Amino acid sequence: MALDSVIERRQAPRVDLNVPVRHSGQTSSEAWRNTRDISATGMRMMAGQAYPKGDRLDLEILLPDGSWLRIIAKVAWSVKLDVGAAAEYEVGLRFLELDQQALTRLHALLPPPPGLSPA
Repeated sequence: MALDSVIERRQAPRVDLNVPVRHSGQTSSEAWRNTRDISATGMRMMAGQAYPKGDRLDLEILLPDGSWLRIIAKVAWSVKLDVGAAAEYEVGLRFLELDQQALTRLHALLPPPPGLSPA
């Protein structure tokens, strides 16, 4: 077994969270996807198709206030799920080009950092 498969490589803790995601500008809810988990640096998205590793996706995440947060993400991996799963594929995404304002808005979905109590 490779050592890097054992070592935790995430830079930020993820939270299990089902949040609607869509390709930027797409309004039909039939094409929306959902996250499986999310962090300040990336997310795992359920999808009906595989995405090639390295592809850049222009996405929007629905925030609790009803607004959409636009993000650019890079595909880290794409895995076909078993028959009967909630989606055909699971896709690991790493956020790119996330400015401070977008990160602040994203934090509405995330738990407080370890050691800090919620307000």
